[in-house]
Amino acid sequence: MKKRTFIIFAAGITLLLLLIGTYAGVALYYADHFLKNTTVNGYDVSGMTAGEAEKFVAEKVEAYDLTVTTKEGAQEVITGEEIGYRYVPGDEISSFLSGQQLLSWPLSFLGKAHAFEMKLSFTYEEELLKKAVKGLACMQEENVTEPQDAHLEQRDGVYVVVPEVEGNKLGKKRVLQSLKRAVDGNARSVNLTEAGCYLEPKVRAAGSGLQEEAALWNKYTSITITYRMGGGKKVVLDSQTISGWFSLNKKKKPVFDRKAIAAWVNQLADRYDTIGTVMPFVTSRRETVQVEAKTYGWQINRTKEAEALRLVLLQGESTERSPWFYESAFARGDNDVGDTYVEIDYTNQRMWYYKDGVLLVETPVVTGNVSNGTGSPEGYFCVVDKQRNATLKGEGYERPVSFWMPFWEGVGIHDANAWRQSYGGKIYQYGGSHGCINTPDVQAEVIYRTIEIGTPVVCYSSAQDYGYGETAVGEITVSEAAKRAVEQAEEETEDMENL
Repeated sequence: MKKRTFIIFAAGITLLLLLIGTYAGVALYYADHFLKNTTVNGYDVSGMTAGEAEKFVAEKVEAYDLTVTTKEGAQEVITGEEIGYRYVPGDEISSFLSGQQLLSWPLSFLGKAHAFEMKLSFTYEEELLKKAVKGLACMQEENVTEPQDAHLEQRDGVYVVVPEVEGNKLGKKRVLQSLKRAVDGNARSVNLTEAGCYLEPKVRAAGSGLQEEAALWNKYTSITITYRMGGGKKVVLDSQTISGWFSLNKKKKPVFDRKAIAAWVNQLADRYDTIGTVMPFVTSRRETVQVEAKTYGWQINRTKEAEALRLVLLQGESTERSPWFYESAFARGDNDVGDTYVEIDYTNQRMWYYKDGVLLVETPVVTGNVSNGTGSPEGYFCVVDKQRNATLKGEGYERPVSFWMPFWEGVGIHDANAWRQSYGGKIYQYGGSHGCINTPDVQAEVIYRTIEIGTPVVCYSSAQDYGYGETAVGEITVSEAAKRAVEQAEEETEDMENL
């Protein structure tokens, strides 16, 4: 019995010693090997020495790649090899190993994990990263659509809003910076859209005010201005020309180019102004003479009209208007005279007066004295006033007249029987007036009673002397047409007074 007990005891001691030896041996093994279920940064290094674990981790780290996702969902990969990605070993793995609780190795077999985390040290070449970024398909010009701002465009004469184009162009600096941050952080993927790498339109149709701008452009560039130039003549300022002057200022308010407007008004005036030009005139003797328009004709007030036109355009409505004139005429044509006018021939000392195409007066006159330098002026003029019982004053003279109709700087038509007994002939050459048109009283009265202020007065020197002689006052009579015209004028005056 004692022997059997001893054997059992000895066997137990032997087993215990065996277990202790095994435990100690395994513990000794893990003195330079990682315990079971040990990870470093998620990599399983169980049973590895520090050197083996270092190499294993290096291999895993250097197997790095970065997946780049575009806005279209396409993916491209930049490998660690492309950018010279290298693991930089340290002493952390060795410290992890030396810090293990060796005697607790049995627990590691039971699933108790030992997870170590360390800051991975690695390096890469930025120039290679730049090269890799440059080589991405999404960076190639043929694959890129430029973003475009929403904008206005004229189509078939109408302004419309063209929506923005998002495009897929990447900002090179943005992409490089985003990928560098990813690599530095050991990230495995970058979404270029989420990273804000795409260039975007600066102006989008929604909320940009472009619809309102289009409405303004369509309103202000469809205007036409029809100018009434007188004598039935019209000029159309078309919308195409106007649209070239129009724009919106920084506050989106309509403006028109003042210089362009002024230039157009100048062109209009250059074409249609007649003051200062020489125009043909067919005389009562059917002779064509060239006469300069001195005060009668058309002349636009260019400065005033340019500003007036600008203000009209800003109203945004098509309209008709007459320009601001310094001077305007009774008609518009070859000479702007029409069929109501006074004609004075200095060569033949003859005056004609037509009203509505009817000859009311043909009379001899005495004009300015050419021998003393007071000859009467030539040109197209117009009656600027009418006075009854006026007194004409000048250097060395003072004469009362019954009918006074001035047309040029103190020169006018008036009666002169008070000091003249005859008219016409060559009297003007030695005994002419101080420049006025001395007219027989009866003819001066007809003219005075029927003429309107503004009526053209055409003064010229005929190239031909038709041989009109002097005519005595007593031989001068008034035509029946003139008498009827005077009667009609008196009736019209009486009707106006009764109103």
